[in-house]
Amino acid sequence: MLQKIITDENLVWDKSTLQNDSFFIKLSDESISELKQNRTILNTENIILPKFKNEILFFKQTFLLDGIGFFVIDGKCFEDFSNEELIEIYRIIGTFLGTLYKQNIKNEKLVKIQDEGKSMKTGGRYHQTKEGGSFHTDSPQWNKVPDFIGLCCINPAKKGGESKFVSVYKIHNEMLKMHKEDLLLLYEKFHFDKRGEFRNGESPTVYEPIFKFENNYLKCRYLRNYINDGHTIQKSPLTDEKKQALDFFDEIIHDEANSAEYNLGKKDITFFNNNRIIHGRTSFEDFNEDEKKRLMIRAWIKDT
Repeated sequence: MLQKIITDENLVWDKSTLQNDSFFIKLSDESISELKQNRTILNTENIILPKFKNEILFFKQTFLLDGIGFFVIDGKCFEDFSNEELIEIYRIIGTFLGTLYKQNIKNEKLVKIQDEGKSMKTGGRYHQTKEGGSFHTDSPQWNKVPDFIGLCCINPAKKGGESKFVSVYKIHNEMLKMHKEDLLLLYEKFHFDKRGEFRNGESPTVYEPIFKFENNYLKCRYLRNYINDGHTIQKSPLTDEKKQALDFFDEIIHDEANSAEYNLGKKDITFFNNNRIIHGRTSFEDFNEDEKKRLMIRAWIKDT
């Protein structure tokens, strides 16, 4: 267990210390030029883009590994590219950052995130709804969670849908200062509901702790609904003590002072470290026209 308060501002930050220019970046003219020169072969496997790759690897080290844990690429960098070309560029960035995970039993590596009229209350997955407020890490119901998450904005919502990011180290610091005994419980294992995505003979839940501290590195997995439902499925009710610990955790992540906000615009791309960034969004109102509806493309990436 991590038992000391962390003061490194790259790990611990909040709304008051993090401004947009801390994470909002533009690609160099050299990288854009290289992409344009190769636009007819962007869908080629193992495409060679040395200038672009070096810049992406710099962002990976500077933001995802050593820095605040996330960055946003200005969509204006891609205004001369079609949506189809943008998605290929986004895929290429993912391969530079690591290995793209298959995200579901359909083996999809890039998944559309849009409202499908479902609700978390009736078993829907978060990305299939227009609901907000569910702060989480992605894929907490997997044994091996993705290291990095990408979101590529094809269409923003008509209103709302702002992305929120919270530092795991900030949460841990606050728990350690105010609720140390409850923090200890979060290092114990919890059941996470797999939401029906499991094969015959497999457990319908994953049993893992919320916090891990390994190799001097703090990791977190969290999605409250999945925990609640996981314990119901396993007929293993959460103790009052664990419920209280989870409630304190939720209070911290829902405190507006602790989160950075950014409303992804058209063609904006964000990547974040899934082990140390809790993310969520506000609820949103969509357009009526299908071609205008909010659409994000998600990538899950293993750091190699």
